[in-house]
Amino acid sequence: MSEKVIVNDPKGLGAAIKAAVEMEMLEKGRAGKDKTVVLDSYFNNEWKKDANGKMISWHYKWDEMANGGYSLWGNLFRNYGAQTETLNAAPTAAILKNADVYIIVDPDTEKETEKPNYVSASDAKTIADWVNKGGVLVLMGNDFGNSEFDNFNVLARKFGVEFNKDSKFRVQNNNFEEGKITIEANNSIFKTARTLFLKEVSTLKLTAPAGAVLESNSDKIMATAKYGKGAVFALGDPWLYNEYVDGRKLPGEYENFRAASDLTVWLLEQTGK
Repeated sequence: MSEKVIVNDPKGLGAAIKAAVEMEMLEKGRAGKDKTVVLDSYFNNEWKKDANGKMISWHYKWDEMANGGYSLWGNLFRNYGAQTETLNAAPTAAILKNADVYIIVDPDTEKETEKPNYVSASDAKTIADWVNKGGVLVLMGNDFGNSEFDNFNVLARKFGVEFNKDSKFRVQNNNFEEGKITIEANNSIFKTARTLFLKEVSTLKLTAPAGAVLESNSDKIMATAKYGKGAVFALGDPWLYNEYVDGRKLPGEYENFRAASDLTVWLLEQTGK
């Protein structure tokens, strides 16, 4: 090139940063290699009009880059080598056979969707059978009034989990301290994150085989369960949507992005393949 070499040329810095990111990912490993992470869009099936008047699926979706989307979480799974897919139909044994991780978030109420697809007893059995064979299931609800509980708990109870009809961490405006949770150093999932932010969470009632992995003021916030050859993670909040992961809204002390990375690795490591 004809340009003179200068110190800290932005074009050179950009290439160096990209190379550094790739090197960091190689050091972290490819926990998701040859694995598929499926996000439900059947039990959570909300639609709205976009700026052009077109109806679009929204709220906790892989391709949704707005505050309520999971685009950053999807990128984390892909950075660790996994494929991300969306399931727009009821889960069947044939469909789940190709999934390593299956994520169900915030099942619809009639307030959110005209005709919600509730979790049926048959759905619960299909999913439980899949977990028993080695699948990794993520159940993320919401607080009372913003999520369906009765049918969702039919599935959750199979693993010793019940979402309580309550709402904890009622954060007012930007009083982030009201949603602060500190993690002990020996946590089985969160190896690097120490300070989390959560708001408006339904707590959990647990029986065997489920056990708490995060508690606050005697409330059980997050839980895991071993079920046959598979595993389950449960939390009464969608939590890892972009607004509280991208680092723009929360003060620097909150490590939700780091926690998202920790959880992503843990989920991928539980898979049987």
